[in-house]
Amino acid sequence: MVRNARASYAKGLSTPWWLWNILKSRRLTPLLAKLLTGIPGTSGLVWRLLGLTGRTSGDEKVLHFEMPSLAQMPALSRRHFRLLDPGCGVDSGPGPRIALFLGCIQNYLYPEAAEAMVRCLGGKVLVPLGQVCCGMPAWSAGALETAREFALQNLRALETANADFIVTGCAACASMIKEWPKLFSGKEAERELAVNLADKVREFSRLLGELKVFPFREPRDRSVTVTYHAPCHQRFDLGGVGESEDLLDRMFSDAFRPMPHGCCGQGGLFSIGNPELARKIFEKRLSAWDRTGSSIVVTTCSGCLLQWRAGTAHQSGGPRVLHLAELIDDCSKR
Repeated sequence: MVRNARASYAKGLSTPWWLWNILKSRRLTPLLAKLLTGIPGTSGLVWRLLGLTGRTSGDEKVLHFEMPSLAQMPALSRRHFRLLDPGCGVDSGPGPRIALFLGCIQNYLYPEAAEAMVRCLGGKVLVPLGQVCCGMPAWSAGALETAREFALQNLRALETANADFIVTGCAACASMIKEWPKLFSGKEAERELAVNLADKVREFSRLLGELKVFPFREPRDRSVTVTYHAPCHQRFDLGGVGESEDLLDRMFSDAFRPMPHGCCGQGGLFSIGNPELARKIFEKRLSAWDRTGSSIVVTTCSGCLLQWRAGTAHQSGGPRVLHLAELIDDCSKR
């Protein structure tokens, strides 16, 4: 209801129109990211670009949210990712053909999470280079035509992979890909392609469960305790969190401490536009984590990962926050 109201009246204008143009550009976004790489998150420049003048991480009320610096090299510009570009005719070998949908945060902020996913899946993962934002921010803002343009670009990129599965490390991206068919009418050829890709998309932990891939050894460090923050999109749109929690239970047994489910307060651009309210929501998650007594918080959503890391950046004695793939990859190396 909220999204439809925004589509009818706001037209997505609560966010600067040029932000959508940047995200839609396959060339401008990487170039801008490269230019901004040297600017620390504490500078406040990102806030001003988003039209949130004065809301820097130095402000007392929003000290909890520090925009992380951009990665020195986005995932899509890394050579070993390019070598797996389906356009280069790479043969993924025996087994299912898997394509990786990165999403903005894993591409520009946390490419190490994407690399960990590739390693966990044995390295044979196709990475279409033409992909852009999944469209979730525009979709949520009511800018439906912009969301449709994002979907079109991604459909063309992912179609080249001819994949059996499309894996993503972000529950929100997986949820949005399943919404792509709604952006096209039944008469449009793109709708059939969108439906086909929506059936193939898998959040990372779900794909591990389906393929029965468990590429890890039991952690040697017995002092490590782990809890899981379940993303809202995983809970409500993707069939639940069973695969993620079962996998962690198998890895850590008694060292896995389940945490009651709840929203972290990130919500895409919500936490940036409403930092005080987002903080109040996040404080409930911190209380839930504290009761588990765990040393590591794991999640499978890029937005949740951003919120947890930003929300605990200045907290002494806080948890180590990891993507599930990073945790598995770390345990596999020991």
